[in-house]
Amino acid sequence: MALGLTLLGAAAGCRSMPGPPSLLDGGLVSSPPLPPEGEAAAMAHALFSIGIHHELADEYTEAYEAYRRAAEFDPDSEPLALRLASSLVLQRRTEEALRTVEAFIERRPASENALLWLATFYGTVGEQERVLDLYRRVTRQFPDQAMGWLQLAGALARSDRLDEAVDVLREGLTHVSPDTDLRQELVRLHLLQMRNAPDEARRAEQRRQAIEQLRRVAGDLPGDSDTLFALGDLLVEEEQLADAIRVYEQIDRLHPADAQVKQRLARTFLAMDDPDKAAAILEELAREQPGPVNTAYYLGEIYLQAGDTANALRFFRTAAENAVDDPSAWLRLAALQSETSDEVAVATLREALDAMPGNAKLLEVLALVRLNQRRYSLAADLFAQAWKSLTAEGSEAVPSNLFFYHYATTCTHLRRTQEAAEWLQRAVELDPEMLDLYMQRSLTATSRFRQTAARVLRALAARVSSPMAAIHVHLGTLLLAEEQTSRAIREFDRAVTIVRRDPLQSATLTPRFFFWYGVALDQDGQTDRAVEMFESCIRLDPDYADALNYLAYLWAVRAIRLDEALRHIQTALSLDPGNAAYIDTLGWIYHQMGRYEEALDVLERADQLRPDDPEILDHLEKTREKLGR
Repeated sequence: MALGLTLLGAAAGCRSMPGPPSLLDGGLVSSPPLPPEGEAAAMAHALFSIGIHHELADEYTEAYEAYRRAAEFDPDSEPLALRLASSLVLQRRTEEALRTVEAFIERRPASENALLWLATFYGTVGEQERVLDLYRRVTRQFPDQAMGWLQLAGALARSDRLDEAVDVLREGLTHVSPDTDLRQELVRLHLLQMRNAPDEARRAEQRRQAIEQLRRVAGDLPGDSDTLFALGDLLVEEEQLADAIRVYEQIDRLHPADAQVKQRLARTFLAMDDPDKAAAILEELAREQPGPVNTAYYLGEIYLQAGDTANALRFFRTAAENAVDDPSAWLRLAALQSETSDEVAVATLREALDAMPGNAKLLEVLALVRLNQRRYSLAADLFAQAWKSLTAEGSEAVPSNLFFYHYATTCTHLRRTQEAAEWLQRAVELDPEMLDLYMQRSLTATSRFRQTAARVLRALAARVSSPMAAIHVHLGTLLLAEEQTSRAIREFDRAVTIVRRDPLQSATLTPRFFFWYGVALDQDGQTDRAVEMFESCIRLDPDYADALNYLAYLWAVRAIRLDEALRHIQTALSLDPGNAAYIDTLGWIYHQMGRYEEALDVLERADQLRPDDPEILDHLEKTREKLGR
């Protein structure tokens, strides 16, 4: 019975795991052995896997050893040879890596990947010509493969040999199919050439070539939005607006919910003097996507460009009211309103601040409005609030150099000298040109402002960690404008002393500096020193017409160096032939040279240009006396 059950179980199929195969009944011993090449391949594969494992664990020495042993079993494996070389590079054994790949290429000269690896390696060590030679070899051996052409063109482009790179890709187009990748790279190079073009004609030529290639790529990849966007944008630049519309409409059909393409369509219709279509597109977008801040903002810009201020204001307000934390629409709305009423703009900015309390940009712009209204105390309070917001914990806003400059200007108006110096210092630390801007404003402002600005500059000079020649240059210029000549000269002297000690500041001593330094010295009666300054000015800028005239006149008054004076004033007149002061100088030089007829003719011309000028009239009278007239 037991035997029967056993047999039945065997016949029915027992579910227990089978035991190992018998060593005597055709089991492991009787399996046929692998052929030698199969066994070598299996060992190479196993060792390769071990090498990968070590490499992933950053065990580069062990990885190399595994790859090396694997290569002994399969010396012609391209992936294995390149992995072995890469493991050597990771151990900084670059010479061995090179020998490994070069030896492999000798055995397998048709290995494209090995050639590309070698070129990449030489690129990392800066051997550019070897890189180019290898990529050229790849294109010769594998002319129908895109990779070699792309790599060769890329290497040439990185060496600023764009024209050669373009030629390479054009040659590649005759061999490679499909050629879409090459055409895309060709577009990129044409765009680079367009940006680097020295003139508009060259830019236009590169743009047209890029358009030609993009049309081909768009034909190969009809659903590629990036290609179509690039094509449409270039067509707009080329003023092929109808074609651009067709391209954008193609994108719109592919992606009907894409707001960017609708905005481009609107912008292009606007360029075609069709603001109605532009507005219709964006209004449709606004209906489809409720509360789109960017769309409403763009509609405002479109209506503004079309001269429809009412609709522009309406859409800017829509954009502003839907904005969460971006004040741009509020600022645009206020700027437009300020053209007719500052107070309406102020009310809008106040409304914006109710929606975005403490927004530093809104506070800054409101402060600027008050500054322009000459309501300096209000402006200062608003700048202070903006600064508090900017420096609040967690604030990511960054104040601009202009913020500090305007704050300094406001404090100058209020005669808050030390505060003005503090904010001006911050502005100058961000951008040294802010000092020039402050100076320009000072020179065109009231005498009271200039006097305060001079005190601000003195305070600034005391605040900076190391002497700045520029501060003393500007201070001297301000003092000269206030007719404080001796004090101006002292500041100019300090600037020169600072530069002598710190030659890195020598750029501060510009031709303009030497000109005004010379003017100050001349007004102070230091004529010889003044001449030195004017000569320094002219050495730096031989075409500084005012210096040429001033120096020529100084010599003419003293009746010395008249030939040089004549050359100088002739140069000045070649630069500004209608300048009455220069013509007067020429006339007086002729007078001092005894050329009275020529002097009279020239001085009468100066008198016609500037009637009733006392100096010209004096020169005319003296010249006529010499002629007995």
